[in-house]
Amino acid sequence: MQKGFKGLWAWGVCGLLLLVARNDALAAPPAAVEKPVAVVLKREIPRSALRPRESERQARRATLSPEDYALWESNSEMQALQELLLGPLLQAYIERKGLVPAKQDIEAAVAGLSSGTKALRQQLEAERDRLRAELGRVDLSPEQRRSLQASQESTERALRGQSEDDAALGAAALKELEDEVAREMVLSWMVQRSLHREFGGDIIFQQVGAEAVGAYLPFLEQRQKAGDFKLLDKDVSRRFWAHVRRAPGIRMPQDALETPWWLMTPKP
Repeated sequence: MQKGFKGLWAWGVCGLLLLVARNDALAAPPAAVEKPVAVVLKREIPRSALRPRESERQARRATLSPEDYALWESNSEMQALQELLLGPLLQAYIERKGLVPAKQDIEAAVAGLSSGTKALRQQLEAERDRLRAELGRVDLSPEQRRSLQASQESTERALRGQSEDDAALGAAALKELEDEVAREMVLSWMVQRSLHREFGGDIIFQQVGAEAVGAYLPFLEQRQKAGDFKLLDKDVSRRFWAHVRRAPGIRMPQDALETPWWLMTPKP
């Protein structure tokens, strides 16, 4: 994928796509010998792979109480472990189920995202014009003017970013990128729908579509019994299963995964 791409197409490669990511996070062994906390499909997961970045840990320490920091750190570690397990396990699931995005589904996703990009640009342009009009008022306090100017600069940066992305990529490269992102979006939706149909459970709202979080517990239990992964640390195992069972989020209807989000008609 092209480096430096910042526009709306980035929607398609975040969020749910973590769950079908390749095994890059496990590819490089740790520099020093380290006892693993888990093994997934014969690949070890060291404890260091679960830790948040040091810069993030320092920032959290500065703003949280010791109790809240400990809770945040534990949740972050278990979320990282869940992603490291689900990545390869769901890739194997894709292969077992033979999930392959159809050409027409990819084309529909491309069209849906193109429409979303256009709508976002129109919203940004309308916001820019509104802010310009507000800044033309003579009764603004210095604080109000600074706030409006900051919002205007942010909006104009977003508009420039869209234009720069389009200019940086030629037409052929942009089409290739669009198809690649759309394919991953369709595949992610297919995985989530398949999991929900097989295992049921709650569906929650995510920025890039519905996620079958209620299916993860029975899916992971099934794969553990099948020997696809092992948790080697008792404390990590206890915290991990508690984390999976919590599955926080805004609940959605049980049919939320039957139609991909880019084909849904927005409610008035």
